Amino acid sequence: MPDNPAADSPDSPAPAKGASSKRRTLLYRTASTSFLVTLVAVALWFSEVWPFLVIFTILSFGGLIEYFRLFPHPGFRRFRWLAFIGAGGYLALLYAPLWGFKADWLGQLDGIFLALLTISMVTSRLREPLEGYRSFDEIAATLFGFTYCILLFSFVPKILLLPALGSNSVIYLVYLVAVTKLTDIGAYLVGSAIGKDKLVPHISPGKTWQGFWGALFFAVAGSYAFYFIAGDHIPIITAVHAGLLGLVIALVAILGDLAESIMKRSLAVKDSGHVMPGIGGFLDLIDSVIFTAPIFYFYLLLFN
Repeated sequence: MPDNPAADSPDSPAPAKGASSKRRTLLYRTASTSFLVTLVAVALWFSEVWPFLVIFTILSFGGLIEYFRLFPHPGFRRFRWLAFIGAGGYLALLYAPLWGFKADWLGQLDGIFLALLTISMVTSRLREPLEGYRSFDEIAATLFGFTYCILLFSFVPKILLLPALGSNSVIYLVYLVAVTKLTDIGAYLVGSAIGKDKLVPHISPGKTWQGFWGALFFAVAGSYAFYFIAGDHIPIITAVHAGLLGLVIALVAILGDLAESIMKRSLAVKDSGHVMPGIGGFLDLIDSVIFTAPIFYFYLLLFN
């Protein structure tokens, strides 16, 4: 999610312009969020897994493309095609059980594709002269991008494909996304309104402690609201779990948002993209879910 603009320029000499900018940003975010909600509603209407898998595939590849664009030096995009090919093969096999293909080794896909990608990059690097530390950094950057945009984010379809959840897997996923995004919304709204105390200024100057507490409140409130509305469809989540899960998801979502801020600040990049007005690019859209999905998946395995 984008940094809270409330604390970006506290001494701005043109408050009217700042207020106008906030209203415009809020309008853009509202429009983009409404579009996303509509997209999810359409997918829910079909009551099938495949629309969500299509959306996930677009988001994961979009995120990977944006990730490589973050690097100012083209050398760090040297192995991007290997990463894209690896991502395509990984997702094809991840979805394979839907088409009837099953094998024990499918459970080891993450390790298999990390190994294949590493071997492929090292083999490819043999053809050109080494460039000191950067030769190693290019390989490490590609591995991180593949892990971040594909492997971590792949816990979204893994939730959808959990056999124990049956047809309710879609509802569990909607719960996860709803609580995660309410964390973003709470941080933005409260931070914009009353944010003044910096949370981690060396990483994200716009984020405030007020926004942090707003994020926790919105997430827990949203978790309980979802529990009372759709509790029969998500039996694993009890009343006690709804409160604890909302809190944990919020904390991890904030960490996921800060992880993208670390990347952008380290690479001196302001925005990862402009796909969704008021929100940003693909990475801005999925940064929180990239971290919350693995935690929620583990929760489902633990308490199922």
